[in-house]
Amino acid sequence: MYTYMEYLQKCFFKSTNWNEDNIYSNITATSQALLEFPIPNGCKLDISSKATEHLASSFTLSNHRIINGSLAYLYSSYPLKNTTGTKDISLQDAIAGFRIIEPSPITSYQLNIIKNNKTLLYGRMYFPGSALEAMIIKRFSDTNQLLIKCINNPILEKNGTLIVYLQKNTSRYLREFIYSTNEALMGFRCLYNFGINKEKSFSSNSPLIPKFDNSVISIGTEIWYAALSMSPGLSTALRYSTRSTSTGKPLTMTLSCNPILGHISSTYNVKTSVSSTFSSKYDFNFFSYASNLSLGFELYNYSKMKTPQLFTNHIQNHHQFSESDKNVPILPFKDQRNPQNVIINPIQDLNDYYSINPNLLSRSDLRKNQHLNQFSNESVMTAFQNLVNDSDFSSVLKASTSLNDKMVKFLWEGRCKDFLVSTGVKINLNPLTNHPEVHRLGINFSYAC
Repeated sequence: MYTYMEYLQKCFFKSTNWNEDNIYSNITATSQALLEFPIPNGCKLDISSKATEHLASSFTLSNHRIINGSLAYLYSSYPLKNTTGTKDISLQDAIAGFRIIEPSPITSYQLNIIKNNKTLLYGRMYFPGSALEAMIIKRFSDTNQLLIKCINNPILEKNGTLIVYLQKNTSRYLREFIYSTNEALMGFRCLYNFGINKEKSFSSNSPLIPKFDNSVISIGTEIWYAALSMSPGLSTALRYSTRSTSTGKPLTMTLSCNPILGHISSTYNVKTSVSSTFSSKYDFNFFSYASNLSLGFELYNYSKMKTPQLFTNHIQNHHQFSESDKNVPILPFKDQRNPQNVIINPIQDLNDYYSINPNLLSRSDLRKNQHLNQFSNESVMTAFQNLVNDSDFSSVLKASTSLNDKMVKFLWEGRCKDFLVSTGVKINLNPLTNHPEVHRLGINFSYAC
């Protein structure tokens, strides 16, 4: 679960049209969110407040081993108007999960927004002790950004470290130069996208309909060199993201390689339904021949108060049909074989063929296709994504396991009154006794207004 400060930072990037999925370090973000999610340790309380559209503060208190905490402040020159507190925030925005890769060009209207306001300042002080951390984000133009992170701690060598990122982010590629005072580390990262034009669609009347469309291939690499220790670093990665033309469900596959360490890793992530996601990862080292298989999933739970009204609210808010739309056939909201079951998939099985539910599409899509079986694959993808965005979830259960590490993790995140709660456990198998042991256990409470 994101902290409130991380949530505001992501809102700042989204509001100023900064594509985080273009960053090389996020190329495996989906598998990390599903397989390598952190488990809370001890009890932690996070209280945050957004005083104005430009200023927010956060107070954290934890009792892990000793009582400690932190105090943080955030300032954004761009007004963060569309942010909410923990009472009204969508779980899709508060929790790291499946990321749909759809790079799009920046419009001239968006450029004007970016040029007016383009600075974010963040600072955090930890206690007891004198540890400090800070971050500065400065936008020079619509595609250029300077990111500075620094940590001051007497425990660290030279009392801390500073990292500088100079980034250029476009719809086609991202390049960034990195320098760290730790070991005088210098680095270069780049990521290039190759994808099918979103405007290109295939109608169901076409003699050949692809099984997958809206595909994006991303290829990136990073090069590092530590001047003090004269140590090099190198890695490369490939990411393939696509959407099913029959169901609209997205999937992402990645392949990364570190030739210096001899490590190869491949992942497969698919959103199996509106409320569930599956992920797998296979690691192999061609020097030691060591391998490992990791599996994980997340399962969302619908809110009991709002699930039955999901489709009705969607129609009342977004699909006010005109007289010209009345000739468009409308599928029922409930399963005809079992009226008690509410259909939550935009693709409905009717007479052994797939049909799109027009109630999940906009009026413009309905006018383009006057018959139920003539919706383009782009409309199917839009309907599935709209259903995911409009779903009201009350909680999510995450689980992952690693065969080589002989461990299993469970994490539950959801709402409790006006709080967001995150609790989980990590269980390892003792290599000597072969008995399961609780390695990590904790709970986090987060409140923001």
